[in-house]
Amino acid sequence: MPKILITEENLEDIIMLINTWEGKLTWDLLCSEVSQLLNIKSIERQSLANYSDIQKAFSTRKQRIKENSKANPQPNVTIDYLQKQVNNLKAQVQRLEEINEQYKQKFIVWQYNAYMHGMTEDKLNKPLIAVNRQSR
Repeated sequence: MPKILITEENLEDIIMLINTWEGKLTWDLLCSEVSQLLNIKSIERQSLANYSDIQKAFSTRKQRIKENSKANPQPNVTIDYLQKQVNNLKAQVQRLEEINEQYKQKFIVWQYNAYMHGMTEDKLNKPLIAVNRQSR
Protein backbone atom coordinates (compact mmCIF):
# COMPACT_ATOMS: atom_id res chain seq x y z
CA MET A 1 0.00 0.00 0.00
CA PRO A 2 1.48 3.38 -0.99
CA LYS A 3 2.46 5.87 1.66
CA ILE A 4 0.00 8.73 2.03
CA LEU A 5 1.92 11.95 1.49
CA ILE A 6 -0.95 14.40 1.13
CA THR A 7 -3.28 14.90 4.07
CA GLU A 8 -6.24 17.26 4.46
CA GLU A 9 -3.99 19.70 6.33
CA ASN A 10 -1.29 19.95 3.71
CA LEU A 11 -3.81 19.75 0.85
CA GLU A 12 -4.88 23.30 1.76
CA ASP A 13 -1.22 24.38 1.75
CA ILE A 14 -0.67 22.87 -1.69
CA ILE A 15 -3.77 24.55 -3.09
CA MET A 16 -2.66 27.89 -1.62
CA LEU A 17 0.77 27.36 -3.20
CA ILE A 18 -0.90 26.83 -6.58
CA ASN A 19 -3.26 29.79 -6.16
CA THR A 20 -0.36 32.12 -5.32
CA TRP A 21 1.96 30.78 -8.03
CA GLU A 22 3.72 33.42 -10.12
CA GLY A 23 5.48 32.80 -13.41
CA LYS A 24 5.56 29.64 -15.49
CA LEU A 25 3.56 26.78 -13.97
CA THR A 26 4.34 23.20 -14.93
CA TRP A 27 3.76 19.91 -13.18
CA ASP A 28 7.51 19.43 -12.77
CA LEU A 29 7.95 22.83 -11.11
CA LEU A 30 4.91 22.22 -8.91
CA CYS A 31 6.17 18.76 -7.89
CA SER A 32 9.50 20.29 -6.93
CA GLU A 33 7.87 22.99 -4.77
CA VAL A 34 5.46 20.53 -3.15
CA SER A 35 8.38 18.22 -2.32
CA GLN A 36 10.07 21.09 -0.51
CA LEU A 37 6.81 22.07 1.19
CA LEU A 38 6.23 18.53 2.49
CA ASN A 39 9.92 17.89 3.25
CA ILE A 40 10.05 14.78 1.08
CA LYS A 41 12.53 13.66 -1.56
CA SER A 42 10.10 13.82 -4.48
CA ILE A 43 6.48 13.50 -5.49
CA GLU A 44 5.10 12.46 -8.85
CA ARG A 45 2.72 14.41 -11.05
CA GLN A 46 0.25 11.54 -10.92
CA SER A 47 0.18 11.69 -7.13
CA LEU A 48 -0.80 15.35 -7.24
CA ALA A 49 -3.18 15.05 -10.19
CA ASN A 50 -4.98 12.22 -8.37
CA TYR A 51 -6.54 14.86 -6.09
CA SER A 52 -9.34 16.63 -7.94
CA ASP A 53 -8.91 19.82 -5.87
CA ILE A 54 -5.23 20.05 -6.85
CA GLN A 55 -6.00 19.25 -10.49
CA LYS A 56 -8.72 21.90 -10.59
CA ALA A 57 -6.57 24.54 -8.85
CA PHE A 58 -3.69 23.77 -11.23
CA SER A 59 -5.85 24.11 -14.34
CA THR A 60 -7.50 27.29 -13.09
CA ARG A 61 -4.21 28.92 -12.12
CA LYS A 62 -2.55 27.92 -15.38
CA GLN A 63 -5.42 29.53 -17.31
CA ARG A 64 -5.21 32.72 -15.22
CA ILE A 65 -1.45 32.94 -15.74
CA LYS A 66 -2.02 32.56 -19.47
CA GLU A 67 -4.67 35.31 -19.45
CA ASN A 68 -2.49 37.61 -17.34
CA SER A 69 0.51 37.14 -19.64
CA LYS A 70 -1.55 38.53 -22.52
CA ALA A 71 -2.26 41.72 -20.56
CA ASN A 72 0.43 44.36 -20.17
CA PRO A 73 2.41 44.01 -16.94
CA GLN A 74 2.16 46.97 -14.58
CA PRO A 75 5.50 48.55 -13.65
CA ASN A 76 4.50 49.73 -10.17
CA VAL A 77 5.54 47.25 -7.46
CA THR A 78 2.77 48.35 -5.09
CA ILE A 79 0.14 47.81 -7.74
CA ASP A 80 1.65 44.41 -8.55
CA TYR A 81 1.56 43.43 -4.89
CA LEU A 82 -2.03 44.58 -4.46
CA GLN A 83 -3.08 42.86 -7.68
CA LYS A 84 -1.51 39.64 -6.40
CA GLN A 85 -3.45 40.00 -3.15
CA VAL A 86 -6.69 40.58 -5.06
CA ASN A 87 -6.05 37.53 -7.24
CA ASN A 88 -5.30 35.39 -4.18
CA LEU A 89 -8.48 36.52 -2.46
CA LYS A 90 -10.55 35.97 -5.61
CA ALA A 91 -9.19 32.42 -5.91
CA GLN A 92 -9.92 31.76 -2.24
CA VAL A 93 -13.47 33.18 -2.52
CA GLN A 94 -14.17 31.07 -5.60
CA ARG A 95 -12.94 27.92 -3.89
CA LEU A 96 -14.97 28.64 -0.74
CA GLU A 97 -18.08 29.33 -2.82
CA GLU A 98 -17.65 25.93 -4.48
CA ILE A 99 -17.30 24.24 -1.08
CA ASN A 100 -20.36 26.12 0.19
CA GLU A 101 -22.37 24.94 -2.82
CA GLN A 102 -21.32 21.35 -2.09
CA TYR A 103 -22.50 21.76 1.51
CA LYS A 104 -25.83 23.15 0.30
CA GLN A 105 -26.32 20.12 -1.93
CA LYS A 106 -25.42 17.77 0.92
CA PHE A 107 -27.88 19.57 3.21
CA ILE A 108 -30.68 19.11 0.68
CA VAL A 109 -29.98 15.36 0.60
CA TRP A 110 -29.92 15.22 4.42
CA GLN A 111 -33.12 17.26 4.63
CA TYR A 112 -34.89 14.90 2.24
CA ASN A 113 -33.64 11.78 4.03
CA ALA A 114 -34.66 13.19 7.42
CA TYR A 115 -38.13 13.93 6.07
CA MET A 116 -38.44 10.44 4.57
CA HIS A 117 -37.52 8.87 7.94
CA GLY A 118 -40.00 10.96 9.89
CA MET A 119 -37.43 13.13 11.66
CA THR A 120 -38.75 16.38 13.08
CA GLU A 121 -36.82 19.60 13.53
CA ASP A 122 -36.95 19.10 17.30
CA LYS A 123 -35.32 15.66 16.99
CA LEU A 124 -32.65 17.03 14.67
CA ASN A 125 -31.85 19.93 17.03
CA LYS A 126 -31.67 17.74 20.14
CA PRO A 127 -28.30 18.39 21.87
CA LEU A 128 -25.65 15.72 22.09
CA ILE A 129 -25.34 13.67 25.25
CA ALA A 130 -22.56 14.95 27.50
CA VAL A 131 -19.75 12.45 27.98
CA ASN A 132 -18.22 12.22 31.45
CA ARG A 133 -14.56 11.45 30.76
CA GLN A 134 -13.46 12.01 34.37
CA SER A 135 -14.95 8.82 35.85
CA ARG A 136 -12.62 5.85 36.27
